Order: sequence, then structure tokens, then C-alpha cells
Amino acid sequence: MKKTLHVNIGSVAFTLDEDAYHTLKDYYEDVESRLSASERHDIMEDIESRTADIFRENLTFPTQVVNIDLVKHAISTIGSPQTFGENYGENRNENTANRNSGRDHNRTHNSAHNRRNNDGRPRKLYRLRDDKIIGGVCSGVARYLDIDVNVVRILTFLFIFLGGLTIWVYIIMWILVPLEPREYNTCTDSCANNCANNKNGERQ
Repeated sequence: MKKTLHVNIGSVAFTLDEDAYHTLKDYYEDVESRLSASERHDIMEDIESRTADIFRENLTFPTQVVNIDLVKHAISTIGSPQTFGENYGENRNENTANRNSGRDHNRTHNSAHNRRNNDGRPRKLYRLRDDKIIGGVCSGVARYLDIDVNVVRILTFLFIFLGGLTIWVYIIMWILVPLEPREYNTCTDSCANNCANNKNGERQ
């Protein structure tokens, strides 16, 4: 036994079985999603009126149940949803996905760019040779994160005396983080000097 539903199509009452109802409902929603807001109301009214005419032409008596075959016949007569244009909802989702993908790419690119030195090489975490108090860990972290070394030292000092565990983290990093190569340090200083010279030349 199939469930039937009473619906009003084009100001005419019809009885549809459940499969026919859902097929027609999906068709209407698909067509409506392809129409602009300005034309949607008028075109959907015309489609419903045309659907009602097709049903009446093919029904033997008014109370006859509309089955899925008759609905498919009406759809093929009126035209598939694709004949009404592209799906606005799919376009919006695709555009949104493209925008999100573009933003993710920019964030990834900017993050990678910010992890590079002035000479364009990827920035690596080292313990510094020159700017150090104990092991050069704080100054190395500060350079890697591009923040003031004093901020890192103050936070490390506070955590050591308030938490008690940071000293072990410091010791582990002292052991695991490599010491800055001498040639790397020389290149960095050279790049910094070149930048300073360029700025002085621009001022002159």
C-alpha cells in the first residue's frame, strides 16, 4: 500500500502517491534553485500551471491518483532542470570553496614567508653564539619567532620560579637545539649590515 498526498498544483487539487510527490517536489526545488530572484515567482507559477494541464490531460477522472510515471512524463514535457540554467546554490558553494581555498593558501604562503630570514633562506631554530646569557636558547627562540629576546627571557625567568618545570624544558632544549653555525651567523650579520648600508644610502 502506497501513501497518497493531496496537493494543490496551479490552483488545482490533485492526489499523488508518495513517490510521485517527492519526485515532483525535488524537480520544483531544482528548477527554483536555477532561477534568479526576480524571475523565480512568475516562472514557477507557469511551471505549476503547465504541470496541472498535463495531469488533467492524462487523468481519466479527477480523483485518479497521479503516479510517478505521469510525473516523469510532465517533467520530460516541461524540460529538465538544466534547461533553466545553472544551479545558483552550487555556484555559491563553489565560489565560497574557492575563496576559502585562496585564503588558506595565502595564510600558508604568508606563514612560510614569515619563517624566512632577510636573505630568503628558511628560518631554523638555533641556539645563538653571541647573544646569549647561559645557553643561547632564549635568544634563539626570540630570533625564530621574530620577537624581542627580553620578552622571552622574562617569561622564562617567571616560569622557572613560578612553575618549577620550565628549567627542565630549558635544559632539554639546550641539549636538543643545535648551536648556530659560525658561517650562518656571519651571513646573517653581513645581511644585516647590507640592509643598514642600503638604508643609509637612501637617506643620503
